[in-house]
Amino acid sequence: MEKGNSFTILVQRLETMEETKEVDISVVEILDKLIEDCKESEKFWIKKGGIAIEKSFLLYHASRNSRLILEKMKERFVLAGKKHENPRIISDSLALVPLLSELCFILFSLRKRRITSELYGVVSQRVRLLRNAAYNVSMLPSPEEEMKGLDRTRLEKRFNRFADTLQAMFVEI
Repeated sequence: MEKGNSFTILVQRLETMEETKEVDISVVEILDKLIEDCKESEKFWIKKGGIAIEKSFLLYHASRNSRLILEKMKERFVLAGKKHENPRIISDSLALVPLLSELCFILFSLRKRRITSELYGVVSQRVRLLRNAAYNVSMLPSPEEEMKGLDRTRLEKRFNRFADTLQAMFVEI
């Protein structure tokens, strides 16, 4: 793959596709790289100690949402010819990539930074913007897709701990 930021390369390829009005399936390689980066981010935030569980959960959730949307984008590129989505998939992807890029940049940089309440709020806002934009271009995963691959027992335990933490926070107020 070419050197440089994967999102920058992806945007360049998408803009070229937009000009030619033809899908270039080689973007799948870039999407695969970004998907792997998001998987690593998910693992990092699951294992990260030393930060509050609600912050860790949000950062995991943001990484997972980014990955799921990238996987949906990849799927649409792979099926673009069969489903006659050329050039719609290009414009839909161009609408999402800046939001994905910004969120992923924040998530990847937070691994080495102290997480402030302001950063936590920024991530939360960016996730909402990304999910809304993904919904608008039919790239938001279905509830079934979002639950796929999750350990329900572990998820319930973590969710209960998260709920207990939130309840404790509201009792203190």
